[in-house]
Amino acid sequence: MNLDRQRLLALQIVFALNGLGLALWFPRIPDVKAALDLDVLTLAFCLFGLPAGTMAGFLSVGFVTRAIGVRAACVWGGATFLLSFILPALAWNAVTLGLALFVCGLTIATIEVAMNAKASQVERDGGRRVMTRCHAFWSFGTVAGALIGGAIAQQGIGFLAQQVALQPPLAAATIYCGLRLLPDDPSETGAEPGFALPDRALLILCLIPIGALLIEGAMMEWSALLLREHVAANPFQTALVFALFALAMAFMRLAGDRLAEMFGPVPVILVSGLLMGAGILGFGLSGDVWFSAIVAVVTGVGCANIYPLTMSMVAQAPGRRAERNVAALALIAFTAFLIGPPAIGVLAHLFGLPAALALLAPLGLVPGFIATRTRARAR
Repeated sequence: MNLDRQRLLALQIVFALNGLGLALWFPRIPDVKAALDLDVLTLAFCLFGLPAGTMAGFLSVGFVTRAIGVRAACVWGGATFLLSFILPALAWNAVTLGLALFVCGLTIATIEVAMNAKASQVERDGGRRVMTRCHAFWSFGTVAGALIGGAIAQQGIGFLAQQVALQPPLAAATIYCGLRLLPDDPSETGAEPGFALPDRALLILCLIPIGALLIEGAMMEWSALLLREHVAANPFQTALVFALFALAMAFMRLAGDRLAEMFGPVPVILVSGLLMGAGILGFGLSGDVWFSAIVAVVTGVGCANIYPLTMSMVAQAPGRRAERNVAALALIAFTAFLIGPPAIGVLAHLFGLPAALALLAPLGLVPGFIATRTRARAR
């Protein structure tokens, strides 16, 4: 294997480890809810800590990447992110859970921007698309994390024991792979401000994946609770359904770069949004675990390529460094994760969790609408 392919594989493994470490948390959310005796609305505001921390982190991540470089941010930001997910297992009430997730969110920002900026550098240097393939590895990581977390929960092993046993080795592996990434581009080491609001054209692009990320976040944070409490699924079945959702995302992302080359990114985004909306509608209204699995796959197929295709377009936009464009996209698009937990929590409190998720279906129209309007303006 030549050096460039080794470096690309190292980057893909960093993506996968990031997804794996995060997904270990998702099957355990119902266990934490039960252990801390939280109602659904209180849990929603605890979950709000994660995106709130992420949004705060995005405001400073540019300074971090300029100070230590993008590769070092992948190495140490990725490792810190994984270790920080031990903190939710130490929470003893709703306040400490929210604070722990806020700290986790702060660490997400650095690795999110750094690994996507590094993928953009690989695309520029190699002259070919790799962004959706890198995100496919992230999805494969979430499949593994969900299945491992679900299997451990099924055996009755505590969340803290799980996190202490698994997160430090994952952090060490991230450091090992991160040190083997492509060196930073010397032409991108100027002393620019760390974060700046995008211009109007870039801002419109940044709005494309909001609906996709909101639905993806709903599947991450609420699918296990819905399946356990409303579909009578056991812990491993809930993990399996989420794993199928993530696996569908992974395989579609493997094909995403080729689909974008064949049909263009905008038609891919349009069809993806329609599938995503139909899938989340079926998932919210499903009363059977196996039908839930089928519509979770449809949702995953739809969600898969909207964010990475937008990421690739934004990162290649002229006039600013790639990591600054990526940080702008992430800050704006990740408002979906900020809005999601309290919005879904309030809807679930008023109408029930199944209806709350089904009401997300119209968001499937948002990515295609914005993307087609953007293409029309460009023409």
